[in-house]
Amino acid sequence: MPLIIQKGSVFVFNVFDIGWEINLSRAESLLIEKQKSSLRFKFSKDPRKAIIIKEAPLGIDITSELINILNKKYRYTAFAKIWDYGTLSVTIQLCLDENTSWDELIKIADYLEKTSDIELIARGIKDEIKNIILPAIRLPMEWDKFEDYIIYFFENIDGISNPKEIFDRADIPSLILGEFSNKLSTIASIPVTENYIQYYDNDIAIIDWDAAIIIEPDGSRDICDAIEFSLTHLLELRYYDYLIDNKLDILYDSVKAQRKGLNLKRLINLKYDNIAEDAVKNYIEFSDLIGKIENSFKTVGDPYIATVFRTCAEQFRFGDWNNSISRKMKTLFEITQIIQAELNAMRSHMLEIIVIILIAIEIVPLLLH
Repeated sequence: MPLIIQKGSVFVFNVFDIGWEINLSRAESLLIEKQKSSLRFKFSKDPRKAIIIKEAPLGIDITSELINILNKKYRYTAFAKIWDYGTLSVTIQLCLDENTSWDELIKIADYLEKTSDIELIARGIKDEIKNIILPAIRLPMEWDKFEDYIIYFFENIDGISNPKEIFDRADIPSLILGEFSNKLSTIASIPVTENYIQYYDNDIAIIDWDAAIIIEPDGSRDICDAIEFSLTHLLELRYYDYLIDNKLDILYDSVKAQRKGLNLKRLINLKYDNIAEDAVKNYIEFSDLIGKIENSFKTVGDPYIATVFRTCAEQFRFGDWNNSISRKMKTLFEITQIIQAELNAMRSHMLEIIVIILIAIEIVPLLLH
């Protein structure tokens, strides 16, 4: 008996970095002025899923429209969240028709993997919101990188009595990894099929680095929200890594250029001082981000969602990004300290020479008399 999705959706997340920091209160006022639907985001109050976020994002209901996929119309609903640390996440919920076959789902998934239609919709929404809340953004900018993620969300699947049966009834690794042309090897499939979590016997969450499958009979989106929250942190970690790489490149180029110039020019150049100051500031901000990640979720009651967040942290390699940034920060700090020590020594020697010259100017006339 083939699998039939009686009720389900496909969530496509796109997360953008639009500035250094966002004043959520100011952003909310601006959105209200534009008569947008703007609500503080809150997780379910169910004890299993109740989560406290220190600075809850602004949630915005955008639109519900039709999109043409493989010559068939599907309805989608768009949502957005504005996060205080400068990110904007846009979610497109593609509603599957009742009694959608698994083969049709595969075709939709293949279409989403190969086209940028959803991304273009998300970018349009991002640009619209950014223009509205621009006065609330500190140091508005836009990094050209972004995070995207797909969640296949099912509330009812006909053909299985237990969620874990889906591993035997469908090629789950191919769907999650977006590989539809050839069957994946067992070695490639095992990391996906073994990485799932459950709370009740009738639900399951299979979370990988690029996509997830969730079976949730009660329709709760708490797991989706936890994954979305994790994606915003991943984007911030990637941005800090890029920022430090850029600082190191500037520092290396400056060192090469300055060593070819005159020592006097190097002495009066304050670029190294500025780089050192930026390095300290970036390190403090990065430490603050890591603190936010470590304290992001505080569960009330059952720690199920915290388990989801930890799974996301493992799949998104938070630890590797953290170590990479910390190592580069240390390198940046050490190089700037070495250069500063060299410049201070040169300035000290120059000062000694100036003092000697001044003394000579005072003494030589006396000796000539």
